[in-house]
Amino acid sequence: MITQEINSRYKPEDILKKIQNVTILPLVPKVLQEISQLFNAPDISTKKIEKLIEKDPSTTLKVLSVANSSLYGLKRGVNNIGTAILILGLNEVKSILTSIKMASVLKMKADKYFDPDKFLNHSIIVGVLAQRMSKDLGFNFDGDGFVAGMLHDMGIVIIHEHLTKEFLEITDFAATNNISFLEAEYKILGLSHQEIGEFLTNKWSLPLVFSDALQFHHNPGRSKENNYLTSVLHIADYASSRFDETGILWDANYSIDKSAIDTLHFLSCDVLNEFIEAYRQDYLEISKSKII
Repeated sequence: MITQEINSRYKPEDILKKIQNVTILPLVPKVLQEISQLFNAPDISTKKIEKLIEKDPSTTLKVLSVANSSLYGLKRGVNNIGTAILILGLNEVKSILTSIKMASVLKMKADKYFDPDKFLNHSIIVGVLAQRMSKDLGFNFDGDGFVAGMLHDMGIVIIHEHLTKEFLEITDFAATNNISFLEAEYKILGLSHQEIGEFLTNKWSLPLVFSDALQFHHNPGRSKENNYLTSVLHIADYASSRFDETGILWDANYSIDKSAIDTLHFLSCDVLNEFIEAYRQDYLEISKSKII
């Protein structure tokens, strides 16, 4: 784990000790593990996935609702899971199922600084954009882009739920000094939601690729495990921040890490911005699709 070398208000090691025994989000790794096992089983088949989803009428309705939403813009309605899998493909259905299950287990407090629904929508949007961008750039991450998007800001949840006093200090410091939430996190905590996200993935024994992506999604140039995935996650997160007119508190003043230009083989920053801008309509469609 890397922390910022600055004089912070608190010691990073004390912050990590404070969250060491946090039991929040215990069902998140279980959900990810169950879905991964289901879709990666040697005997996986469309029919098997269809039967397992249709065992739960509530989940079935939600999957069909998302499949028929503006997110996919299908010309004909999808009225059963088998057709949804046939038209959208297993990876898309896996992503829809992951977002539905994650939304059902995340219980978060709401206040004037934090809206749980907005948090979930942001996570889903970044996941979908990361998945689409990676495909368009010629990468095959087997759904890891979507999962990384769903998880990328989990450190924010921990700070808000279990470091409430510090969360308010960070918010106040960012506003007073006109700096980003990320910079304020380092000034107050000595670390950020990135390092806390990495801490969570290690605690949950998730693959290293997620640990790396969460730790460096604001600065993918430091990524060591899969800098392609981390860079795609970064530009997806940046795109969401750029297109969101209401603003995400912790993504205000989001800066693009120019290392992503070289990593993803763009000719210039302008070309990267043109690529990102092309997803504005996708962002609007995802925003209108009610997954949670």
